[in-house]
Amino acid sequence: RLKSVNFLVPRGLIIVDYSLQPIKFNRRRLKEKGYSVKIYYNTVKGLFECDILCINSKYFSKSWKTPEVVFSFINNARKYCNKIVWFDDSDSTGITHFELLPYIDLYLKKQLLKDRNLYTKKYYGDRIFTDFYHNNYGIVDEDPYHSKPIDLRLVHKVGLSWHIGLGNMYDSIMPFKTFRHYGYFLYKIPFRDPQIKKKLDIMARGSTNYARNTTKFHRQKLREQLNKMNHLSSALDGRVSIRCYKKEMGSAKLVVSPFGWGEIGVRDFDAFIYGAALVKPDMSHMETWPDVFIPGKTYQPISWGFDDLEKNIMALINDDKKRKEIAKNGQNVYKEIISDKGMEFFCDWFVLQIEK
Repeated sequence: RLKSVNFLVPRGLIIVDYSLQPIKFNRRRLKEKGYSVKIYYNTVKGLFECDILCINSKYFSKSWKTPEVVFSFINNARKYCNKIVWFDDSDSTGITHFELLPYIDLYLKKQLLKDRNLYTKKYYGDRIFTDFYHNNYGIVDEDPYHSKPIDLRLVHKVGLSWHIGLGNMYDSIMPFKTFRHYGYFLYKIPFRDPQIKKKLDIMARGSTNYARNTTKFHRQKLREQLNKMNHLSSALDGRVSIRCYKKEMGSAKLVVSPFGWGEIGVRDFDAFIYGAALVKPDMSHMETWPDVFIPGKTYQPISWGFDDLEKNIMALINDDKKRKEIAKNGQNVYKEIISDKGMEFFCDWFVLQIEK
């Protein structure tokens, strides 16, 4: 018989839609592999009638001040479901819910620190990169710690899910109402050829207005360094229309994409789609799936202190062949993961992860 897999998710969050997109798109494939998948937006009748219950962490995002509510829900679900999988939909490698590990069977997260032993430490700002800015620049947050260190006896329960790049990245800059109106995304993207002539050297628009100082500092520091390179043509400050944003993205040689609440952002995939070379803070501390962030091949890494930013940018500006090669590689890898073959890989990965 088919194995039943039920997802409990909140309605109306675009970050959750990114995670659900490959599940929705591949329902038929998953059924062919022996898995019947249903999505629930509320705790209604039928939710617990499954072999595997997958809980998206955002469903309980308002319950963490009283975590007993979450523990109680999971204990109740345990009476009916054979396996409970917690899908951590947090943005960074650092925000975790490891206090749930004793209650669940599997804990899957979009991106993880390569060295799981690092999770035995507490990080200032709950992120390894915000901890860096606190320790090296003295940046202070009002409430720096939330995540609990891991109990290494339970680390075998922790694994990778998949990143936001399998969601609707092409329409991600559209208003959310428009995004929802389109329904299921069909992975048909009009990619921009990286070989065409580009007039704009750098595109790096984005907000620096973050509530957490350590996260805000990262973006402000990067913006300051880019503003010093006034000999290059760039689009950096201020908000622009969607039409202008797309035009700038399509005419940019380089797209500089900082960390935000997490390491991976929509702008990373915009760079791939619009044929620009992606320049991004070094991500060698983490792993994600599918692996599209290959240093020196699909993106140009820069240090978290940005001391090598100008050097790396000028190297790419002065070397058209290398710049176009990085842009093309990034685009090709992205095309591959959302191709028909890529969707088969996704289904195999999904089954492999939930059956651990």
